[in-house]
Amino acid sequence: MKSPARKPLLHIIIALLTATAILGVTSVLWSGLGETGMKIFVSALGADAASLLALCFTSPAISGKHRAVQLTGVLSAGSGLAASLYLIWSGTAADGGPGEGVLRAAVVLWILAVASAHTALVLPRCPRPPSGRIIVAGTVLCTGAAAELVANYALFPGFEPGRGYLRAVTVLLILDALGTILIMLLHRVRQSGPADHEASSPREPAPLA
Repeated sequence: MKSPARKPLLHIIIALLTATAILGVTSVLWSGLGETGMKIFVSALGADAASLLALCFTSPAISGKHRAVQLTGVLSAGSGLAASLYLIWSGTAADGGPGEGVLRAAVVLWILAVASAHTALVLPRCPRPPSGRIIVAGTVLCTGAAAELVANYALFPGFEPGRGYLRAVTVLLILDALGTILIMLLHRVRQSGPADHEASSPREPAPLA
């Protein structure tokens, strides 16, 4: 079952991507878009990213946890886009005052939105065996831990961890990617299993008239 919001959102994404492409071609063919045109172009890119992330949250929720992840992702993507648009059009990001705080908040919100999108796509594909649930849980934990460690760079000014910190982030991202691949493979096998069994089973001959 598909969400009714999915089709209108697809139309919005197509329109935004088309507008972004037109602005990009314009900036290449002519001398440039100018300051205002560049702001519009960057704003369109941010809207494209937020729309694509929102598309990941349009599937029907399979549980309360899944719905909570979807709501978190939608709010994070929307808030991140709003903060980014404020920075683009106000020009306060480089002042070092309140704009810097908004910039850090925007980065954290985008990271949270990406992590929520990944989790929202993984949860509905949980394999039935208990081992599959363990893989999904481990992958979600790696996603959350990696997002938290990366977000610390934006949360804390002057954050300079050691090499062990970067190694931990790298390990978590590798485990996250591995878990995601395993989940997709198991989900694919589960989907193709009944179809293959039905195709390979002998059919009964039609009764003679």
